[in-house]
Amino acid sequence: MNSRRFALGAAALALALRLGFTALFMWRGMDATYGRDLYYNLALSWLGWAPPFAYDATHPPLYTAMIAAVLGFFRSANPLPVMLVQCVLGALSVPMTYWAGKRLCDEKTARWAAVWVAVDPGLIFFTPQLATETLFVAMELAFFIWLLDEVKRKPSPRLAAVGLWGGLTVMCRSVLGGYPAFLFLALWRARGLAKAFVFCAVMGIGWLAPSFIWSKRNERKYGHQNHLDVMGWNIYEGFSTDREVIRRRPDEMADEARVAGVYGDPIATGKYFMAKTKAFARENPLEAARIVAGKALLYWRPWPYEPHTWWQRYALSAYFTILFAMALFGARTVWSNPDWAPVWALFAYLSVVHSVFFTSLRYRMPLEPFLCLLAALGLSRLLSRRRA
Repeated sequence: MNSRRFALGAAALALALRLGFTALFMWRGMDATYGRDLYYNLALSWLGWAPPFAYDATHPPLYTAMIAAVLGFFRSANPLPVMLVQCVLGALSVPMTYWAGKRLCDEKTARWAAVWVAVDPGLIFFTPQLATETLFVAMELAFFIWLLDEVKRKPSPRLAAVGLWGGLTVMCRSVLGGYPAFLFLALWRARGLAKAFVFCAVMGIGWLAPSFIWSKRNERKYGHQNHLDVMGWNIYEGFSTDREVIRRRPDEMADEARVAGVYGDPIATGKYFMAKTKAFARENPLEAARIVAGKALLYWRPWPYEPHTWWQRYALSAYFTILFAMALFGARTVWSNPDWAPVWALFAYLSVVHSVFFTSLRYRMPLEPFLCLLAALGLSRLLSRRRA
């Protein structure tokens, strides 16, 4: 089977599975069980179909814009067209995994990885949900396909365009914003200081442009730029390894913000809880270090939490345990390969970020295609040993 036919077939398999799960998701009313992020309500507000939000700068705009564009095109607030678009995006992630895999390993392994992504329960599960995962993964894969090509060439204006796409991906989920710093460190180790500096400097020209425009928009609309202090709520809310504490904390934080007189002002509230987190870390450095280390382990846990049922948790725990084991087996074969430096930078960066910010299984989904690729490498290696 040639490459084009394989890519189309794998994408068709992925689309069928995602459409099927979307139908199940709607039939079982899972939207009420798992809830929605704020993006859908923001989109309704942007369209004038809901009251305007007092402040919308805390959420990157790209996913909200996609929802608004789809709903506006169909002139309906029904979220089904958005879910169908996400099914297509999820299906497109399969050939993109295949194309990224061909840049990092052999054709056969890249095909196995694509099929693995097509059937991956984590990626399928988030497809019908009105959250950033599906769009973000598709944009991230496109970014890495281009990045993996550019890292083998001399820096050129094309690299700035790749950086621009990366910057737009940040506008889908801001957590990726600091990735170039880790990419610089990885390329420094793989290719030397001078090459790493020039590469990241050229890429950074495009990378910073969307964030700069978004900050200027916020400054014009709200009188200040969006900055890290806004994330103080997110950091403090998840700064614990105790599930009961994390469950109670949002309500407790809201009550505390009211008493402090900052409730309703996202900037003031963010600054308040950022200062509280920093004060806690200064006064309890060992406990803060323990929490960060514990959150790093929780980020890589194989089991999901409720509202998944007990059998879903056991099944997914078994799946992710197998995925991690095979990925570790595959990583041993390519650990020293410099072509993998951008991927290792992504793994390190997201692991560090979610050791500080809120940690959830969903925030590991951007790594899922690369975990599937590594697992396919591990499976290939295991089968080769058995044949030998």
